Amino acid sequence: MLGHFNSFNAMASNAKKQAKLPMAAAGCQNLTDDENDPKETTIQSCKATSVAANCAVPSAIRTVLPDLKKLGMYYGIYLCLGTLSLLMLKKHIRGHKTNDFIDSLYMCVVTMTTVGYGDLYPHGIVPELVCSVLIAAGMLLFGIVVKIAAKYLVFKQQAVLLNALHVARKIGPMEALKEIETLNVDYTKCIISLVVMGVHFVVGVFVLCTVERMESDDALYCAISTMTTVGFGDESFSSEFGRAFGMIWIFTGTSCVGQLFLYAVEVYTDIEAKKFVKWVIASNVIDRNEIEDADELEKNRVRG
Repeated sequence: MLGHFNSFNAMASNAKKQAKLPMAAAGCQNLTDDENDPKETTIQSCKATSVAANCAVPSAIRTVLPDLKKLGMYYGIYLCLGTLSLLMLKKHIRGHKTNDFIDSLYMCVVTMTTVGYGDLYPHGIVPELVCSVLIAAGMLLFGIVVKIAAKYLVFKQQAVLLNALHVARKIGPMEALKEIETLNVDYTKCIISLVVMGVHFVVGVFVLCTVERMESDDALYCAISTMTTVGFGDESFSSEFGRAFGMIWIFTGTSCVGQLFLYAVEVYTDIEAKKFVKWVIASNVIDRNEIEDADELEKNRVRG
C-alpha cells in the first residue's frame, strides 16, 4: 500500500515533465514546479491543502464541463422530441387540459423529472409505449447526472491529494501536517444551496396559493411532494399559466434538491479527504524513517 502512495508522490514530483496532472490543466503551475526550481518556499506561500483545494475545484469543474454541455444537449433533445411526440398524441392524452403545447411540454417535464402527478396520462397502446420510452430515457439522463457528479468528486479529491503530496515535498511533511490541522471544511456552497432551495420553495408555494387558488396547507404539501419528486397528484398545477410556470419550477426545483445533496456529499468527502491526506503524508514519513533506520543499522553492522 505504501508503495502505491509513493507512486503518487513520484507522479507529483514529475508533474511538469509529464504535463499530464490535472493541476497543470487548472493553471496551478506553482504546485508542479520542477526540482531545479528555487527552494526558498515558505509556508505562507505554499500552504498544503489550502492551495490544493483552491486549485482542485476549478480544475474539477473544467474536467466535467464538456460532460455538462453534452448533458444540456441531451436534455434539449429529450424535451423537443418528447413534447413533439406528446403533441402529436394529444387526442390520446387524458386529464385536465389547458393549452395543447403547454400541456405537452408540462407532461414531458413531469415525466422526465419523475414527479408524475398523473393529472395528464396516456390512454392507448401507442401513447403508453411512447411514455414508457420517455420514462426510461429520463432515468438514463438521471444516471448521466450521477456519473458527472461522481466524476467531479473523485477528480477533486485526486487533485487535492496530488497537490498536497507535492507541497509536502517542498515544505516538509511535518509542516504540511500542521497546515492541514489548521484548515476548516468550507460549508459555504452547502449553505447557499440551502438558501436558494428555500427561496425556490417559497416562490412555488406563493404561485400555488395565488394562481392555483390552493389553501396554504395544500400548497405546502404540493410543493414538498413536487420538489422531492413524489408527486402524489391529488394537488398539482391545473391552469395554463400555472403549468407554464410549473414546468420551469419543477425542473429547477428538483435540480436544487439534487445540487444540495451534491454539496452535502462534497462536504463529507472533503472531511474524509483531509483525514486521508494526513494519513498518506504520515505513512510516507514513517516509511522514510524506517528506511533510514534500516540503513543506519546496516552501516553499524558493517562497522562492527
